[in-house]
Amino acid sequence: MMKSKLQLLKDIAEFLNEETDRNTMIEGALRLLIDHSDFETGWLFFIDNDGNPELKAHYQLPPSLKKEGYQHLCEGKCWCVNKYNNRELDRATNIFVCSRLEKARMEYPEENNNITHHATVPLLSGDESFGLLNVASPYTEQFAKDELDLLESVAFQIGSTLKRIELTAQEQENMIIRERQRLARDLHDSVNQMLFSIGITSHAAKTLKDKEKLSDAFDSIENTSKHAMREMKALIWQLKPIGLEKGIIDAIEKYADLLGLELEVKVTGFYDVPDHIEVGLYRVMQEGLNNVRKHSGSTKAEIAILSKSDELNIQIKDDGIGFEQKEKSGYSYGLGNMKDRVRKLGGILEIKSKKGEGTSIKVSVPRGA
Repeated sequence: MMKSKLQLLKDIAEFLNEETDRNTMIEGALRLLIDHSDFETGWLFFIDNDGNPELKAHYQLPPSLKKEGYQHLCEGKCWCVNKYNNRELDRATNIFVCSRLEKARMEYPEENNNITHHATVPLLSGDESFGLLNVASPYTEQFAKDELDLLESVAFQIGSTLKRIELTAQEQENMIIRERQRLARDLHDSVNQMLFSIGITSHAAKTLKDKEKLSDAFDSIENTSKHAMREMKALIWQLKPIGLEKGIIDAIEKYADLLGLELEVKVTGFYDVPDHIEVGLYRVMQEGLNNVRKHSGSTKAEIAILSKSDELNIQIKDDGIGFEQKEKSGYSYGLGNMKDRVRKLGGILEIKSKKGEGTSIKVSVPRGA
């Protein structure tokens, strides 16, 4: 459904303001832009400091551009990437001849949906640049000024959000570093002092002949060592990822409560995984519960964790409205993010859903990922 330019920009701004994950943000913003404008398809490249582009999001591409792992979209000479790398691209512009689209059209003349030209705009925030946003439509060789203005406004919003997410991630990292430094000082000040006390007491005990005084010395050593162990355990638990200090089950139950969901968690087997896997799985479960709250129409969810010797299986279920997997669905934003996280852990994510029968998401991750 077409929307006015102002309404579309407002909707995209509201969406971006709520997002904290980069991948989910760019996929959702691109979808909103294409679904509610005259643009038919779009794709987005991030470009690194060496000038190398990487396809990070796309929506409604013609089949010719999807062939062979997006080969024609990602390989070969590209005017807009060259201009971007030379810092000669600072606003939305029409690309009159795109060698990549032309090669795709020549090789697959019946599968390009009459996409022959595109417009491009850099993703900027102040003096920083992140990449390019491209859009295209059938039978369109040149977009009007108001369409380029819209594209430029959306690109500015995306660039600003990318910078916000980047700064937030840096601040979180700085917080973690400061917290670890504090814990290191606490470890040195408290535990080291108690170990020193144990050493002094044990050395003095060697010279004691009075059994009562010797027994008191041993009691002191025992009590101090127990206190040191408690301190060590407390500090080690604080080194767990933020939010997971009391374990993933406690964390996800609190998160569900925050969302207003009634959550049932079942655990089978001995749960013990490295921190980076635990963090990744926690984020996956968070995203799954977000989908339940936003899209299922249900206030209940189930999470089942099965721990095997070689892998960890997680199932997230709801009894909501479900969806036909071939249809476009609001679920896709979160699901794409979940798939990306699971893939980075070397795992597999499977989705089963049907209208009126709820949704089930199964995740399998190797324990040694």
